[in-house]
Amino acid sequence: MPKTSSSSVAVKSLPRDEIARRVRIYAEALRRAHPEIERIVWFGSWANGVPVPGSDVDLCIVLTHSNKRLRDRIPDYLPGAFPLGLDIFPYTRSELERLGRESPQWHRCLTSGIPL
Repeated sequence: MPKTSSSSVAVKSLPRDEIARRVRIYAEALRRAHPEIERIVWFGSWANGVPVPGSDVDLCIVLTHSNKRLRDRIPDYLPGAFPLGLDIFPYTRSELERLGRESPQWHRCLTSGIPL
């Protein structure tokens, strides 16, 4: 007889203050390892204080320059380990300026979070 699967899912998370502490530690490590970083902005539901089960941490990383395409540079800024899912958006300064003209709502979302 086939085994039935459980319909229950357990989602574990950490308190927001612990997430904030770990985000700050990670941002400091990023800055030490990558001198091309101009600023880091923590945005999204965790930064706004309204995460739901399964929410990830969102970071906009503003770079002075990069020779790689956006999607190809993302792995350069990912941690080896982090207690939650982590979305990284490493835009160069000029890409972010262009985004402000072409997609002002997304630009506002990326840049109106918590500066780290």
